[in-house]
Amino acid sequence: MVKPILITLAAALVLAVAWSADQWRQRPDLNHYREYFAPHRDGAAAAPPGAQLEVTYFGTSTLLISDGETALMTDGFFTRPDLGTLLFAGLAPDRQLITRALRQAGITSLAAVIPVHSHHDHAMDAPEVARQTGALLVGSESTANIGRGWGLPEHQIRVPRSGEPLRFGRFTVTLLVSKHAPMPRLIARISGHGKSIEQPLQHPAALGDYKEGGSFAVVIEHPEGNLLVQGSAGYVPGLLQGIQADTVFLGIGGLSKQSAAYREAYYRETVAAVGASRVIPIHWDDFTLPYSTPLQPMNLLINDFTVEMDFILGAAESVAGTQVIILPRWGSSLLL
Repeated sequence: MVKPILITLAAALVLAVAWSADQWRQRPDLNHYREYFAPHRDGAAAAPPGAQLEVTYFGTSTLLISDGETALMTDGFFTRPDLGTLLFAGLAPDRQLITRALRQAGITSLAAVIPVHSHHDHAMDAPEVARQTGALLVGSESTANIGRGWGLPEHQIRVPRSGEPLRFGRFTVTLLVSKHAPMPRLIARISGHGKSIEQPLQHPAALGDYKEGGSFAVVIEHPEGNLLVQGSAGYVPGLLQGIQADTVFLGIGGLSKQSAAYREAYYRETVAAVGASRVIPIHWDDFTLPYSTPLQPMNLLINDFTVEMDFILGAAESVAGTQVIILPRWGSSLLL
């Protein structure tokens, strides 16, 4: 009796491993949504003087936002360590790679670099980006401790209060304490979900040392238009009440793992709350792939881009005039 049970369990294990391996290899086809791709433009560090805002996408939730005079960046994540490095090696910004990426993008000067929270795929490279561009590192106390551990001087670090407006040229930037997307319990524990970095972070650091440190909704106001950067698919009910934004850069990573009710509430509390007419999905790409390769959705074992995009498109269709745009390339840019 015991032997048939063991054989059945062994067969089930083999099937589970085979299924997982198959899901790991498979990725949704980005070309299925080609009609929503932004027209091809190579990114540049600044829009032409007098032009409207230009936003350039570098994967995950790294965005360059420029009005031709002042340039801001969210996250500034370029190192993108692979899965093996994430799991088995110490993490640190790759200075040479960051220099090469900034040069390739034409970025020489930034007013601020603003991580939306302190996980490695958002804040790890930000202090080095600030060092190379003269930017002010703006974020949580956890982000500040990443900068301090990297040797960034205190005068180049700013921890604003939630709701405190910061001026950079004609931009006004306001960080509002929001929430990270819900995560499975094990991954939340590994990634320091809801926890803070209490001391200057020494490098190399383990993946779990990059604790979340609080997540922000970043409101960027400008005479040419207002933007909301929601880098993680979490929300606080009513947080954005009274705020207006023309464009929402909407983090969708992990939405496929949430319930339909959660997805609807997330869209309502972000895009609908600010009255946006333009939605640009971010944080959908596999951030373990190097920046030098084309952006690709995460594999199906982690996330399902198709579920997320089909939801966004359906939600946008319910409000006439709402446009959905995909920035499909590293360094692809859009005039707003």
